[in-house]
Amino acid sequence: MSSDPGALHLPWHRAQWARMARLRAMGRVPHALLLSGPLGLGKSVFARRLSNALVCTVPSDDGDACGECVACRQSGAGSHPDQSWVTPDEPGKMIKIDAIRELTAKSVLAAQEGGYRVVVLDPADAMNRASANALLKTLEEPASRTILILVSSHPDRLPATIRSRCHVVSFAVPNPAEIDAWLRQAFPDARAQDWLALAGGAPLRALQARDEDWLDGDRQLITDLDQLKKRKINPIHVVENWSSRPLPVLLEGLKRCLNDLVKICQLPACERVYHAADLADLHSLAEGIDFRDLHKLNDEVARFGRDLRNNLNAQMMLEFLVNRWLQLTRPGGH
Repeated sequence: MSSDPGALHLPWHRAQWARMARLRAMGRVPHALLLSGPLGLGKSVFARRLSNALVCTVPSDDGDACGECVACRQSGAGSHPDQSWVTPDEPGKMIKIDAIRELTAKSVLAAQEGGYRVVVLDPADAMNRASANALLKTLEEPASRTILILVSSHPDRLPATIRSRCHVVSFAVPNPAEIDAWLRQAFPDARAQDWLALAGGAPLRALQARDEDWLDGDRQLITDLDQLKKRKINPIHVVENWSSRPLPVLLEGLKRCLNDLVKICQLPACERVYHAADLADLHSLAEGIDFRDLHKLNDEVARFGRDLRNNLNAQMMLEFLVNRWLQLTRPGGH
């Protein structure tokens, strides 16, 4: 992540930042914060900005890090002794209990630079039950001037006992008008709205969608589903093709496609979909499919996405999903 303080200033974070700056000015920074909201809104960026500001020795009037003091230079180099990040060893894996125990041991120590000690858990919902229980002890007996920042796009996966002990800072999908200037700078090719729609309105996911070209991947999924529905393609070939793609990426694409189909079945005139440029194909694909069956399949894809950390058999999962699609698009009923 960029060490440039300005790079951490996202326009849709203004209200949340102003609130944290007020709390700090009053000396009332909560000992535990939960940054909560959908993916792609920059919660990790906000956590970095706040962590840097809390260890800065001469923060600005609006509560930001100065970017010039010794503490800020250490933050920029990733070497500040009072800043810690707890993350999974690999993306998509769980945060190990040993990492939480190490966090607990550090949290009771006084900050070496005399300010705040800041620990960020990102994503906090990657904790298993044992890790969450270990963290709970720290939340129940907070150390002086130690701030825990939990980052989560799925706060419902956190135990209620942890959520209830955190001060929640909520992030919501911004109004496009609110980020118009940012969009024009980020997407000079004038396709901002296409990428933003594909990302569900989340600006940083729109950048990811563009960089990873989700449009082509999703259009291929729509084609595959259509060909399967018409029985014009061998299901084995579809499974093979899907197996060649990263499983998390494939499941996210399927969720977007199925979400669009569910919306169209519920409200045929609906235009607020992920794939606005493919509305005609989506309407054709949704024709004759029972809404309840689509909803069940959508839930199953979401469940598989949640269970990826459990080392599921990818081949069996994809075969199951293709077979379920064939069942619910079977001619003459379900």
